[in-house]
Amino acid sequence: MHDNKPKKHHYIPVFYLKRWAGTDGRLCEFSRPYDHRVKPRMTHPAGTGYEENLYSMQGFEPALAQQIEERFFKFTDSLAADALERLVTKGVEGEWPQELRSAWSRFIISLLLRTPPDIEALRAQWGHTFTDTDAESEEEYSKIRQDGDPPTFSEYIAKMPIHLVERYLFETYLPIVDNDRIGTVINQMQWVITKTDGAKFEFLTSDRPVVRTGLNHQFAHIALPIGPSLLFAAVKNNETFKRFKAIPMNALVVDINTKVVSQATRLAFGRSDRQLGFVGNRLGSDPSPVLLSPR
Repeated sequence: MHDNKPKKHHYIPVFYLKRWAGTDGRLCEFSRPYDHRVKPRMTHPAGTGYEENLYSMQGFEPALAQQIEERFFKFTDSLAADALERLVTKGVEGEWPQELRSAWSRFIISLLLRTPPDIEALRAQWGHTFTDTDAESEEEYSKIRQDGDPPTFSEYIAKMPIHLVERYLFETYLPIVDNDRIGTVINQMQWVITKTDGAKFEFLTSDRPVVRTGLNHQFAHIALPIGPSLLFAAVKNNETFKRFKAIPMNALVVDINTKVVSQATRLAFGRSDRQLGFVGNRLGSDPSPVLLSPR
């Protein structure tokens, strides 16, 4: 019997949002559900940051349509949850199993590429480029073309059944998320955990929580809030580390919160609604570019 129920695909994983949950198991979601005004809503981590069937593969039987979520993102998030637990309890010190360090780097990359706008852009780009062919592929097709086949390779591709188009789409997408080259760069950066228990405000997070520069930048860095009073950072070199550590604690929290909230696509989160005014003035005001947009 096939399971036809829609699936909740969390683009902001539950294990990550749980770090902001209070004693009642809930955190505060900030969004604009009706108009331009930002509204706070207390909810459990499982009740936010998801879209039904976000990663479902079109044209597949229900049992197979969920394989991107079931086989890739659940595996990715499970290992990342273990890595986050280690970061929270032990920090960055000690010998890291390579699998766990890579899992955390992969999770950071995934946060840049897995929201609804990212998947919408992926499909738009695929529709824009999938049937593009070059002279070499057209020549090869002409050699094997049989009677009744479309006259060009481009037309042949355009008539492919949807399940094949979807398969090729996600076969292209997953290596972008699980990018060995970028993952290796992040793995080799200097990792830092900063605690801000004495700061005036707590860290917020959002559906675009990664603060970053280009990895080739002289002072390349990545920062990600991993709790109301914890920040993960990866820096390129000792000079960047010194600059990072020199930032006053309150200024660091405000700066990270400003970026995390401003670049959000739809949602921001906190432990409570205490920073409603701050979020209301900034939510989505400076959205980060969608990396998979058609060129």
